[in-house]
Amino acid sequence: MSNVADNKRKAARAATNYLAGVTYRRGNLTARVIDMSMTGARLATHEQIAIGEPIVLTTVRMGARPGVVVRFADGELGIRFTDEIAEAHERRMAAAG
Repeated sequence: MSNVADNKRKAARAATNYLAGVTYRRGNLTARVIDMSMTGARLATHEQIAIGEPIVLTTVRMGARPGVVVRFADGELGIRFTDEIAEAHERRMAAAG
């Protein structure tokens, strides 16, 4: 099953390949981070999490960041971060352009 939400990117993404913890209403899971930006991330996981579901993504490199699922397709989750870091980046980009 594939659910695709609006896929407009607000920040450049960097390719990555490391594991992260995902906490959501049904518990915890481990996912592979495929790419990440200031405003979101793409994760590989077989666990389908509903679009709109709040999550917390935790990595060794950046700690815990809250977000919301915006996409699930072909075993990949799209996450939009909802913290002050993402909001500050979006404000800077809006002011610049």
